[in-house]
Amino acid sequence: MRFLTRNKAALLAAAVLLSGLLSGCSIFDAADDSGAESGKNSVTPMIWLTREDRRTSSDSAKSVDLGSAGEELLITDAGDYRLSGEMKGSIHIAAEDQVVHLFLSGVNVKSVTAPAIHVESAGKVIITVEKDSENTLADGSKYVGDVSDACIYSQCDLTINGSGSLSVSGYYKDAIHSKDFLKVLGVTLFARAKDDGLHGNDGVLINGADISLETEKNGIRTTKSGKVTKGNIEITDAKLSVIAGEHALNASRSIYMVSSKAFLKGVMSNSKAGNAIYIEEGCLTNG
Repeated sequence: MRFLTRNKAALLAAAVLLSGLLSGCSIFDAADDSGAESGKNSVTPMIWLTREDRRTSSDSAKSVDLGSAGEELLITDAGDYRLSGEMKGSIHIAAEDQVVHLFLSGVNVKSVTAPAIHVESAGKVIITVEKDSENTLADGSKYVGDVSDACIYSQCDLTINGSGSLSVSGYYKDAIHSKDFLKVLGVTLFARAKDDGLHGNDGVLINGADISLETEKNGIRTTKSGKVTKGNIEITDAKLSVIAGEHALNASRSIYMVSSKAFLKGVMSNSKAGNAIYIEEGCLTNG
């Protein structure tokens, strides 16, 4: 699969195409091409949202012009940071167990040898894509060292929220990878990836977002499954388009999809779950 070149006009066209795909979709059925048990079920959320996960505004954010940050913006203290401008380098967070909240207000970050956003340590990181803003993040095909594997990489819980648009290109491996939980709320997101699009080891939650993924491996993936609360993919009130070289959705435990519209096309399968797939009201088109 070759990555497609994207610009602002193309991103808008993709949104229009996604709308067209979803307008003709059929009511969910209980089909699952992974062989896991499937069917309608009362969905109990396994991934919880906090007040901080939902917060999308700040009156006290520190403004940072990335154009003057050089090759690395290092953040070591808790707080809110409003980022804008262009940068050839990496945003590096090393904040121990503190909470860091980034507000993207029209950024263009291109990193050649590392993630565009690298969370080495923090208690929690939230990335808010601000209203009416367009933001682009991209990495290179080779990294220095072997400590990360995604354009947005986080060692801790990662939440991406807001009402603006975000384009993420993972030319090295994944587009977005959290070693814990990954939550995507409200945002319009386009991601392309050499490996996985959205990868949350402990789980992936999508709520109210409009997401389009093009990947050479998995569209959305989880890897942990020891506890009932881990390894799940939860999609609620969302629009989703996934074209994947392997599995469109790949959950180590279960997939929950509620009141959502989805177009799924995976070369190996459209959906794969280690346990089960639960579906409620919505539309699904399998490519």
